[in-house]
Amino acid sequence: MATQFPETIGVPYMHEPLSEHIDPIAVQINQSIDRLIFLLNQRRAHLLATLRNTREEMRTDLVAREEVEEEVDQTRRFIERQIKHNKLHTLQNRMVAEMEAKMAELRLNAQPPQELRFLCDAQDLEERISCLGEIDQHEIRPISPMPSILNYAAFQQPIIAVGKTESGPGEFNGPQGVTIEPESEHICVADMFNSRIQIISQEGHHLNHFGDRHLSRPYGILIHVDNIYVTDLRYQAIFLFKLPDLTMIKRVGKLGSSSEEFYHPRQLAISPNQHIYVSDQFNNRVQILTTDLVFEGSLRHQTMTTPVDIKFSNNEMFVLSSVDNPCIHVFTLSGEKSRSLVTRGPGMEVIRPFFFCLDENNNFVISDWSAHSIKVFSPEGDLLHTIGQIGQKTGMLYHPSGITIHNTKLICISSNKNFGLQIFSDNN
Repeated sequence: MATQFPETIGVPYMHEPLSEHIDPIAVQINQSIDRLIFLLNQRRAHLLATLRNTREEMRTDLVAREEVEEEVDQTRRFIERQIKHNKLHTLQNRMVAEMEAKMAELRLNAQPPQELRFLCDAQDLEERISCLGEIDQHEIRPISPMPSILNYAAFQQPIIAVGKTESGPGEFNGPQGVTIEPESEHICVADMFNSRIQIISQEGHHLNHFGDRHLSRPYGILIHVDNIYVTDLRYQAIFLFKLPDLTMIKRVGKLGSSSEEFYHPRQLAISPNQHIYVSDQFNNRVQILTTDLVFEGSLRHQTMTTPVDIKFSNNEMFVLSSVDNPCIHVFTLSGEKSRSLVTRGPGMEVIRPFFFCLDENNNFVISDWSAHSIKVFSPEGDLLHTIGQIGQKTGMLYHPSGITIHNTKLICISSNKNFGLQIFSDNN
């Protein structure tokens, strides 16, 4: 006859006397099951505690890493100040200044070549002019106006300053990339730690936001026709959204180094031949995709390390390298290296740039994350202007990031806790 098990499986029987109606084997099985359940519960509790501890350690490590980065920046600034006030450095600057003054004096005292001197006096010149006759007013052609030049020296106080560090509409937390929607002229900002893209009017008013159901750490942003491309540093991917309903259409990429993978995709740019170029920072390359995010190839060069931003102008590609030796590398559209513009020298120190843009005269406008300022360089790499200083008031910057020029306005994004978005203009 088959053995009958008790109805209350799982209840210990160790304190009950055995009788002829209770099978001792069944009792042992029940005790083993209870022991197994107890051990499983213990293991589950241990794993949950380990998971909580691991999460807390990761959170602590993240905070510690940010503190270490800030300490490194402070140490670097301290060392640079020490170098600046070093006696040899001061002597070198004084010798350079004396040499430049001597050269200016020599140029001033130099006589022009004989053939360049005027060979007539004022009276003779008037007589020669009078022989030319009357000037026909109809033959006078108007002079073409010179292209407008932004007066960066006037960019001291912004015309718009909005966006404190919070998570509400029109507020930012770690904003990064910025671009302009061509038709509406609305400002689109990658609000990284709020995991969204915010749309702001030219007057600084919040209009809309999108991507918060798909994005985690949005960084770079590009608008081309009715496509919005966004890079995400956590997902190591590129997202494609569609105007005007702002729906997510496609996502490509993951962490890695193959042709369809990224290691910190930063900024995007559209080339003259309608391809999307992406700065793949720690893979030391620029990846090339179609407008439908199909991979076409990549660009590498031995001098192009840690690329973070890309721009196209006059059939040339400009790539900004950031970490060890900040530099802008210039390439032809076929990918051949043309030249490099080093942005280091007396008074020029660009420490850690992540974003730049070009004005209509091909001047480079660079936001320096570590120097808390914006610096303007000529096409040849000469320093023209410095805008901003560290602080949390209007006109001050704290870790500036995304930057763009629209008409006569300079739009700058920074981690200023009071004003994440500031718009400067020389038409104040």
